[in-house]
Amino acid sequence: MAFSSTELLGIDVSPLAIAIYKILRGQARRAEPRITYAELAAQLREGSEAFEFIYHRSQQLYAALGEVGKECRRCRLPSLPALVVRADTRRPGSAYFEGKCSGIVYKGERISAWRKELEAIKRTRYPARK
Repeated sequence: MAFSSTELLGIDVSPLAIAIYKILRGQARRAEPRITYAELAAQLREGSEAFEFIYHRSQQLYAALGEVGKECRRCRLPSLPALVVRADTRRPGSAYFEGKCSGIVYKGERISAWRKELEAIKRTRYPARK
């Protein structure tokens, strides 16, 4: 299935961000919505040859997650990248916390804010691609 760069929520984003949004939107409806960076990368590679270069530590993956988060915030929706977690801790990586929780100094507060966001995601209906 082909996507254009304007299908996500009405603004220009990368095709990789669009594919991530689609995966995370589906994850949000699950009883356990979290997905590891490696699982996300594998689904992207399986979904399109265009993403065969994506792996769990790809800078392109992190950048596209940032795009999705920015678009969620622009639309006043909980940030879907909160669903993407490290396999060892089942929490997001440091880039999520640096971008999302700026101003929150203590680790416990950051984790608490993330858990609240995770619960908000579960209660939110995200728009389908246009």
